[in-house]
Amino acid sequence: MPIRSNEDYDAALARQDAEAAKERARAERLWRRLQDVRDPAARRDLAVGDPDFWTWAFCEKLSLESAAAAEDDAGHAGELADLALELVSKAPGDDNLRCRIQEYVWAHVSNARRARGDLAGAERAITRAQEFFIAGTMGILPSPIRRDPLFLIEAALLRDQGRLREALEKVKFGWGLVDKEAKIALFLEDGRLHRWLGHPEKALWALSLAARDASRTSDLRLLMRIEIEAGSALCDLGRHGEVKKLSAGIRRQAGRFPAEQARLLALEGRVAAGLGRLEEAEDALRKLRADLPDGAAADFALLSLEVAVLYASQGKTAELKDLAATTQGLAGSRLSRGAAASLKLFCRLAEQEKLTPQHVAQFAKDFPRGPF
Repeated sequence: MPIRSNEDYDAALARQDAEAAKERARAERLWRRLQDVRDPAARRDLAVGDPDFWTWAFCEKLSLESAAAAEDDAGHAGELADLALELVSKAPGDDNLRCRIQEYVWAHVSNARRARGDLAGAERAITRAQEFFIAGTMGILPSPIRRDPLFLIEAALLRDQGRLREALEKVKFGWGLVDKEAKIALFLEDGRLHRWLGHPEKALWALSLAARDASRTSDLRLLMRIEIEAGSALCDLGRHGEVKKLSAGIRRQAGRFPAEQARLLALEGRVAAGLGRLEEAEDALRKLRADLPDGAAADFALLSLEVAVLYASQGKTAELKDLAATTQGLAGSRLSRGAAASLKLFCRLAEQEKLTPQHVAQFAKDFPRGPF
């Protein structure tokens, strides 16, 4: 039916939204069917061999599940994104829809490659996504495929490439173009980037906006990340007593996510160290040493330095030397070049017993806050 008036447009948009909702509901059912197959090769064969799976909505679903898995299991995220890429060329639709879903899938392929450390491959994939964005035409109706997650994916790649200011610009550009739910993640990323750039006050402002908009969300992991990042920024400012304790509901969820659980433990250790409670801070360090995920290496190193401040101020030279050696061995290879170099110098001076309390405090203050 041709669109000749606002009423026609509204009716056409409502029909498209209703059809998209049906497609997404069908994709959810197909996803549950695929999850029943345990073997990855068999899952791939089922989806590739059955035309029921060849839809834009199922490719979108695979992409979203890939993004959700990326931080905890980069291999599984890659498996899902690669399957979406294999199916997307089979999905029917007009040229605009096909370009939009191709862009969406390629962006999530980029994200999965980034998560496993393949930054060159991630860059190639995001370039391919951008080519499909350019090739797409602007239809009368907006595409049913929302581009909201793509701003965060592009920012994350820039961040991991060490291009923090460009990542910040990408996040801010996305603020006015995404819905409220997607904006929460952008505010969180804005806060994280500002903190890594050495602007904890700006980080707190962005994180307060994230917390405000997330107040009614059911995503406890997102709430946990916001609270951990805000607490870390307060510690950077020396305001340890203002760090909030996470609610019991959020804390119960922490065990499901190793990286967040480790970062939460490091934050609690930093609060204890900042308040002079050495035994509590040491206990947090011991627990982190037992099982340290890569994503928490920088937090572990920073906590170690802040415990070292207490050792130095109390004249505990032997403990300081042991702590420096342990920290270098556990975290050194998992840090950015700058952070690793700073930690190496700290360890060398500790071994030579050339560190004053003021020196150690300066190392803790200047240590890079992010892993990149």
